[in-house]
Amino acid sequence: MMLRTPFTQMRSHAGRLVAAAVAIIIATAFVTATAVGANVLERTAYNAISVGYAQADVVVSTTSDAFPSALVEQVRQSVGVSGADGRFTTYLVLEAGHRSDSPLAAPLPSTPALRIEPSRGEHPARPGEVMIADVVAERLGLTVGSTVETPVWDNMSEGDAGPPAERLTVTGLFAHPGAAFDPHIPSVFGTSADVARWAGLPESMYHSILVTAEDGTSSEQLRNTLAPQLRESGGVVRTADEHAAYLTARFTSGAYILAAVLAGLVGVALVVAGMVIANTFTVLVAQRTRELALLRCIGATRRQVRNGVLVEATVLGVVASVAGIAVGVGLAQLAVIGLRSLFDGPWVPRHAEVSVLAVVVPLVVGTAMTVLAARGPARAATRVAPLAALRPSAVQGTGTRTSAARVLVCTGLLGTGGVLLAAGAWITSQASTAAGLALGVLGGAVSFGGVMAGAVVIVPALLAAVARILRRTGGVPAKIAAVNAVRHPRRTASTMVALLIGVTLVTTMSVGAASARATFESELDSHYPVDVVVGPVQSSDSMGELPPGTAAAVSGVEGVETAVPWLATRAHVEGVLTGGNSEPGPPEGDADRGGGLEVDVLGVDPAAVAEVARVELYELRAGTAIVPAWLASEFDLLDGDTLRLSAAGGVVHMRVAIAPDGRGIVVTEEDLTALAPGAPASELWVGLTSDATAAETVRAIQDAVSDVAGGNGAIPVTGAAAQRAEVRSVLDTMLMVVIGLLLVSVLIALIGVGNTLSLSVIERSRESATLRALGMTRRQLRQMLAVEGVLVAVVGAVLGLALGLLYGWLGTLTAFGGVWEVILDVPWLWFAVILGIAVAAGLVASVLPGRRAAKAAPVAALGIR
Repeated sequence: MMLRTPFTQMRSHAGRLVAAAVAIIIATAFVTATAVGANVLERTAYNAISVGYAQADVVVSTTSDAFPSALVEQVRQSVGVSGADGRFTTYLVLEAGHRSDSPLAAPLPSTPALRIEPSRGEHPARPGEVMIADVVAERLGLTVGSTVETPVWDNMSEGDAGPPAERLTVTGLFAHPGAAFDPHIPSVFGTSADVARWAGLPESMYHSILVTAEDGTSSEQLRNTLAPQLRESGGVVRTADEHAAYLTARFTSGAYILAAVLAGLVGVALVVAGMVIANTFTVLVAQRTRELALLRCIGATRRQVRNGVLVEATVLGVVASVAGIAVGVGLAQLAVIGLRSLFDGPWVPRHAEVSVLAVVVPLVVGTAMTVLAARGPARAATRVAPLAALRPSAVQGTGTRTSAARVLVCTGLLGTGGVLLAAGAWITSQASTAAGLALGVLGGAVSFGGVMAGAVVIVPALLAAVARILRRTGGVPAKIAAVNAVRHPRRTASTMVALLIGVTLVTTMSVGAASARATFESELDSHYPVDVVVGPVQSSDSMGELPPGTAAAVSGVEGVETAVPWLATRAHVEGVLTGGNSEPGPPEGDADRGGGLEVDVLGVDPAAVAEVARVELYELRAGTAIVPAWLASEFDLLDGDTLRLSAAGGVVHMRVAIAPDGRGIVVTEEDLTALAPGAPASELWVGLTSDATAAETVRAIQDAVSDVAGGNGAIPVTGAAAQRAEVRSVLDTMLMVVIGLLLVSVLIALIGVGNTLSLSVIERSRESATLRALGMTRRQLRQMLAVEGVLVAVVGAVLGLALGLLYGWLGTLTAFGGVWEVILDVPWLWFAVILGIAVAAGLVASVLPGRRAAKAAPVAALGIR
C-alpha cells in the first residue's frame, strides 16, 4: 500500500510537481548539452585537422627553425617508411579579375598518399600549375583551367612601380576546412620549386615532415622507430592521430574554457534547482499534513511516511532527468546543424554522438539531486505527532535567533575571500597572471560562499530595512507584506539565494565583458588608431602613390563614412637650426647642427584626421613638423627647434615637435603643398559608420581598391575595424550564451519564489481568512502577495547587482591587469534590464499563490462549520 500511495499522491498533486520537474529538466539538459556539445566540437576540429595531413601515418614537427632536406631523405630511408615529404609554407598573393587574396601555399608532396585529393580537377604536375582551395576559388571567381597571377617580388628592378606578375594555371580544387581549425593547412599547392621561389627561401628547409608506413608497420611502431633518430635534430614525432589530437586540444582550448564556464553554470543550475525542489516538497508536505497524519493514525510508521516522500522524489527525478537528457541531446543536435551551416565539409559530424556517460551521468545527477533535496521535507513529514498534525497549525512567529557561529563563519569567509581577491589582482599586475587568476577564482568562491552562509543574517537585515520604509509609506497590503517577508527568514533567504546566484553571475559576466571590451578596444586604438588604412604604397625608390580615383572609390563603398588622404613626398633635410621663433622662417644667427638626409614627409588635414582617428595622435598645426624620436636623435633635435626642408617644389622652415614614433615627418596638408605642389596621396585613413559590418566593408574596400588599381595586389588594406569587430563579436557571443543560460537559472529561481509564496499562503490561510473577515478585499490580498514577491526579488537583485559589479571589476583586473591598462566599465542598460526582470519575476511568481489565497472563502479558511 505504501508503494501505491506515493503514485496516487503524485497524480493528485501533478501541477505542483511541474515546478520541480522543470528545474530538474533544465539542470540535466545543461549537463547533457555540455558533454555532447564539447564532444561534437572536438570531433569536428579533429576531423578538419586530419584533412590537412591526408593519409600520413606519422607527423614530425620541429622545435627548432627548420629541417634540412638531408633529414627528410634520412627519414625516407628508415625502416618501415614507404614515403616521406617535407612541408614548408609561404603566403602568396593571387590576383584575378581585379580581385586579390593572400592564401597560404605549400609544395605538393611527391608521395601520392600524402596529397590532399582534389574535389574537381587534378593535382599540379608542371611548373606554373596550382591546386587551390574552393574558398579561394570562390573569392576570385576561379574554376579548373582558369588563369591567376601572382606578383614575383624577387624580379623587381629599380624604377618598377610594382612587382612583375607570373601567370599560374588552376588544375584542381579541393575542400579546405578553414584556418579556424588549423592555420597551417595550405590553401594552395604547387610544385616544390615554384613554392620555394615564391617564398624566397631555400627549397631544402621544412617545418614538418609527413610520413607513411609500409604495409605491416603500424603508426605506433613507425613513431617509435623514428623518434630516437630525430630527437637530436629537434624533431617531435607523433602519430597522425596524436598530432591531430594535439592541434585539436590547442584549437579547443577556448572551447574547453567555455565548457568549464558551462560546467560551472551546470553546478549553479543544480544548486538552484535543488533549492526549488526542496521548497516544492516543503509545500507538498505542508499541503498534505492532514493526509500524512491520517496515514500515521491508521498505522503507517515514520519510516514509511519518509520513504513515501523519497519514492515520489526518486520517480520525479528519473522521469524529469530522462526528459532533460532528451532536451540536451536536441540542443547538441542544433549545435551540429549550426556547425554544418558554418563549415560545409565532410569533417563536420552529421549527428551528435551521444556516449553512455552523457546519458548515465545526467540521469544519476538529476535523480540524486532530487532525492537529496527531498530528504529535509521528508524528515519534516515525520516530526509532527499524528493527533497534533490533525489540529490547525499555529502561525509561525516573526522572530528568529542567529547563531554566533554562523556570524563568525560568514565574517571569516567574506574576509578571507576579499583578501584572496585583492591578492589575485595584485599578483597579476606584478608577477604571474596564472597564479593571480587562481587566487582570484578561489577568492570569489570563498567570498560568495560567505554570502550564501550568511544569507540568513544578511537577507533579513536588508528586508527589514526595506520593510520599515514600506510600513511608513505604503498602504495596508504593503505594510502586511513587509512583515510577512521577514517572518520566516530561513525560507526567504533560501529563495533569495537562488535568485541571488543567477543575478550575481549575470552581472559579473556583463561587467566583465563590458570592461574587457573597453580594454581591448583601447589597446586596438593605441595600435590601430583608425578603422581602415589603404596603403601606404611602396616602390623601389619612393613611397609611391595611390592610383587616381582611389579616394573616390573607397568613399563610395557602403559603410564608409570618411576617407582622409595622406599626401607624401621625399624631402631633403638641409639643416637644423637651434632656437625657436615665434613665427616659422629662417632664424638669424642660429647655429646649423644639420647635415643632409632624404626623409619621407607626410601631409594631412588636421581637422579631417581628428574625425577619423580614435585617439589623439599629436597636436598638428600650421608651421609645425611632427618629427619621430628616431629621426630627432639623428640631428639631436629638441622641441621648438627649426627644421629646414627642401623638395623639387620649394623650401619650408618648420618648428619641431617630437613624437614617440612614426615613419616620417608629418606636417599639415597646406604646408606639404607649399613644399611639393601636386604631391600625390600615398595612403588613405578610412572611418566606418557605426552600423557598418566591419569584415564585409573591409572586403568591399579591398575590391574597390583592386578595381581602381587594375588588380594590383601590392596595395594593402589593413586596420583595426575587423579585429575590433571580431573581439566584440566573440565577447558578445560568449556573453549572450552565458547570460542566456543564467537567465534560465533566474527562471528556476522564479519558480522558487512562487513556491515560497505558495507555502506562505498555506501556512497563513487562517490569517488571510481573518484579514478577509476584517474587510480586506481579494484584490488587496493579491496586492499583498505581489508586494511580498517583488520585495524579495528586488532585494535579491540589488544585492546581486552589487556583488556582480565588484566581482566583474576584480575579475577584469585579475585577468588583464598584468598585460594591459584595464578600463573598468558598467553596462547600465543591462543593470536596468536585470532589475526589471527581477521585478517582473516577483510579480509573476505571486500570481498563482495570490489567486489561491483570494479564492478561499473566509469562513471556510477559518475552519468554521
